[in-house]
Amino acid sequence: MQSQAKNMVGMVLRRREQKSESEDDRLLKLFRNRTELKKEFAKLRDEGHRLQEQLQQQEGQMLRSQQQLEQLEGMLANPVQAANASVFYQLRGVWSHCRRKLMRLAEELAAHQRDREIQLDLNQFNAMKKAALSVIERHEQQARKQFESTGEKLELLRQQLSRSRGFWNYFRRRAIAAQIEVVGEQHEAEATHLEQCIEQKKRKEADPPPVFEKLSIEGRRKIDLILIAVAQELYLHFSNRNVSTLAREASVRQVSDVNYGDIEACRDMNIHIEKYLRRLPSNQDLVAAARDRIAYLEHCAGYRLETDTVPVAGSFAEIPLAVGTGGDIRGQRSVSVNVLADEYWDIYSVLLT
Repeated sequence: MQSQAKNMVGMVLRRREQKSESEDDRLLKLFRNRTELKKEFAKLRDEGHRLQEQLQQQEGQMLRSQQQLEQLEGMLANPVQAANASVFYQLRGVWSHCRRKLMRLAEELAAHQRDREIQLDLNQFNAMKKAALSVIERHEQQARKQFESTGEKLELLRQQLSRSRGFWNYFRRRAIAAQIEVVGEQHEAEATHLEQCIEQKKRKEADPPPVFEKLSIEGRRKIDLILIAVAQELYLHFSNRNVSTLAREASVRQVSDVNYGDIEACRDMNIHIEKYLRRLPSNQDLVAAARDRIAYLEHCAGYRLETDTVPVAGSFAEIPLAVGTGGDIRGQRSVSVNVLADEYWDIYSVLLT
């Protein structure tokens, strides 16, 4: 009876302990769930604040756009202001057109330079691989020749040993056996060396070509100088009637701040801009026309650091109106315009850094 009572008491105590542990587990689980819920709530709250700020910014932009639209509608109601607005947006179009032209040219030049450098790296890799394989194959041939020669020597010794029978050849057999042991060890060593040469050749043959990471500093400098030269050509192309300067001003000013004259003057400017837009050469022709200009820029380009790819703006304080063969500008007139310092056509957003 006492043992039964003890067993019952033990069972009750174990059940209480299990129940206590189960309650502790539930409390711990609830605590963890509460912590996770608080984290998720904090994330949702932060996301709500971010969306609210974004909504306020968009509302502000919409309000400004609405004000600009109302202002533009008021200007278009006035014939003179409408004519000035037409010139303003046409000048902005010139700026955007030149910028897009430089961006497309930068992409084309970068793709061409990338293909060229990849091919150069591949050619260099193949040449080095071929030279290394040539050395390895020469070592392999020497090892194979030595291995075969030692094998033939070992076979001759074994034949001599097999022919040296009888007790009177006892000492001769011992000498030949000693030679066989030495030559055998040498043969094994040469076999190992030959296997190493073969394995080295396999590894070299399996070497993957190099992975191209990015354009070289020299390649990016070359492209940037071409882009600067073309930017100068674009400035000179639109320099008649100061269109280049007016386009730059239009890119940073508001339509309400400009005045290009009366209706007749604005119409004349519209025609002039349209004519020079139609006459604008293709990227290929621009690069060809700027070939000597590029050579000139190479002579005067300066860089702060050896790793810089964009020249110092002070390198190009003026634009020569014409450049002779090989970059010669002696006797040529120039204009005091710096396409880098004045950021014509948003050139810094186009250059490769």
